[in-house]
Amino acid sequence: MGERARVFAAVAATRAEESQTTGGTTQYQDAAVGVHLDLTLTPVLRRSLAQGDWQRNRYLWTRIGYRYGRSAGDAESSERFREHRGVFELTGRTAPLAGDLEFVARVRWDAREVNDRHSDRYRLRLGVERSLKLGGRAVVPFGNAENFYDTRYDTWNRQRYQMGAEFEINRNWRIEPSLIRQNDSRSEPAHINALALALKYFH
Repeated sequence: MGERARVFAAVAATRAEESQTTGGTTQYQDAAVGVHLDLTLTPVLRRSLAQGDWQRNRYLWTRIGYRYGRSAGDAESSERFREHRGVFELTGRTAPLAGDLEFVARVRWDAREVNDRHSDRYRLRLGVERSLKLGGRAVVPFGNAENFYDTRYDTWNRQRYQMGAEFEINRNWRIEPSLIRQNDSRSEPAHINALALALKYFH
């Protein structure tokens, strides 16, 4: 929508193979869709990256959005849920430092209605990344750690760790594989290892 604003839409799906819990076995599946408005809060200083990833061109920006999620497949009969979520984020990043490393910090508030019950989730994430050029295309290895506070439990119950890389396919498409480790003191299973794959389109 211009240098200072963009519309961001997302579609996501999760599938977990059968895993053992204290209540037996579970197979988790869900899907979500969302639409968001991203707004730049500082001048666009990184003109050299103007054709790259919008969010990596900005040192400070905010996101306001809505997401709808639901259970899918076998989970509809065993762990059925419907979620309406308001999303409010503030993200800041440093200029490239020693070794061209950039540190990225994000604070996020999820205002959630899950099966008609309201709760809030607060999220703090700190990450590091480095932009490279391989064969004339952008490659961005990254790592981050995120802590979650859930008002249903009044505690920081979830920690998530992610490592991966974003690969430029062409000026419109990028692909981002990553590995995720998640620990959650209020869920079963309490420890999850996941392989994630994101496909990004820029218009």
